[in-house]
Amino acid sequence: MAEVVWSPAPGVLFEEPETARGLSFHISCSVVVDPVALEPAPTVTGYRAALTPEPGAPVLQVSVSASGINVTSAALAGLFGIEFIDYWIDGRVVQVKRWEDLPEAAQEVVEFRPSRTSQKTYTLSAAALLSDGTESRAGYQCTIQQDWTAGRDRLRREVDARRNPPRR
Repeated sequence: MAEVVWSPAPGVLFEEPETARGLSFHISCSVVVDPVALEPAPTVTGYRAALTPEPGAPVLQVSVSASGINVTSAALAGLFGIEFIDYWIDGRVVQVKRWEDLPEAAQEVVEFRPSRTSQKTYTLSAAALLSDGTESRAGYQCTIQQDWTAGRDRLRREVDARRNPPRR
């Protein structure tokens, strides 16, 4: 029986903060030929890959080619939502769940609560199809850590916009 070797070795593919940009990973495998084997070693004829759970935002792209599996990301931001934003308008406090729903007329941001989720981990299941009809499987973990920078920066912009409105 021939041995299949994955590159990189199965396990952790990456652990990156959500601020990471320009990620690119190539996964492939090769068949190690046993010099004393009577039968010829199989060859890799193709690949399959699946990412689970599916990310809620299009931050990770997985593509398969004849040479292997590619995992890429232009930017990881967008996976961690917010719990809520409370703002003051016309003498009352109103709550929204997205920055896009915060009206320009809001007089003050009273409270902003980011997601409490500190990281999200995805499993990439990889399979190499072999010419003898079998397949070799490998698993990789892709972990994205929230760093709260995007929420902090957006909160600053929104508060500054209400405290220093543009002059007309």
